[in-house]
Amino acid sequence: MRQGVSKGRRLLRALTILNVLFVLGVYFAETCVAERHWLATLVTYAPQQLVPIPALILLAWSALVRQRKLGAVNTAAVAFVAVTLLGFNIPFGRAGTGSGPRVRIMTYNINHGSRGAESIARNIRLVRPDIVCLQEAIPYAKDPDPIVGLRRLLPGWQCVQNGQLVVFSRYPIEGCEVHSAPVDYWRAILQARIVSGGQRLTVVNLHMNTAARAESLVRHRGSVRDYLRGGAAVRSLQVSRLLDVVGRIDGPVVVTGDFNTPPRGRLYRRLCGKLTDSFAASGWGCGYSFRANLPVMRIDYIFAGNGLHPVRCRSPRLLPASDHRPVVADLAFGK
Repeated sequence: MRQGVSKGRRLLRALTILNVLFVLGVYFAETCVAERHWLATLVTYAPQQLVPIPALILLAWSALVRQRKLGAVNTAAVAFVAVTLLGFNIPFGRAGTGSGPRVRIMTYNINHGSRGAESIARNIRLVRPDIVCLQEAIPYAKDPDPIVGLRRLLPGWQCVQNGQLVVFSRYPIEGCEVHSAPVDYWRAILQARIVSGGQRLTVVNLHMNTAARAESLVRHRGSVRDYLRGGAAVRSLQVSRLLDVVGRIDGPVVVTGDFNTPPRGRLYRRLCGKLTDSFAASGWGCGYSFRANLPVMRIDYIFAGNGLHPVRCRSPRLLPASDHRPVVADLAFGK
């Protein structure tokens, strides 16, 4: 009997060590390799909810056989995955305290307005933003244009549009620019200049290419490797183009939209090297925005820069209107 118990404990210890190595390997692949290699790209951009399951099973096993040290190791593994891979966020005092006026930004991929302009306008009213950035605002072939409906349902708001990208504002829009995106004209960058609370603010709205979609992988005639390599190269060019645009903007700037990028990997770190991720700075929890009915990923962002400070950021669950949840951030002007 004792021999069987001893073998079970040795097996538990071996599996615990293997799982720790597995978790560290995934973390290394997603942090240090990521978009550099097609397989690491696939791992980085996949939902991470399966990664902590082995540690949870081993934690329960440790508790059953009263192995406190192994239980502590597996608890640490679960916590590590929750923070680094699942993206559980605690601001720890990183939220801004700018003394100037505040502005509420909302970004929302509306999935071509397939559920009607009324549902989108209803959610906008619930959030009460000052500025709304929309993506995928072009309707499907036989559907009504959601922006025509929103202009009617949001009287007094100003609006600029370029293709699928739209910016609505309660405040005056002084002008806008459209910056072409590399490779894919559909992914242009819309820039609007807004006067908010006496402060001039530049809002940049975009929608980046998807890294890997199951249906696209199935339809792709070449290899999975080539598909992922090509996607990573295009997205890297898009990030470079965005940072070039942002680098030429004077004064407070908000960069927002559907980045199709999880909060890890080399491209995300490039963005955070120049801008502040509002959710990472001021949000609690995971902040998942996709999918709306079963959110498993954070791919929609509000970045702030040049004197804007995130005070609060969240991805609220609202009434059904899209396959994304919106992201909402309160930003404060100040040095």
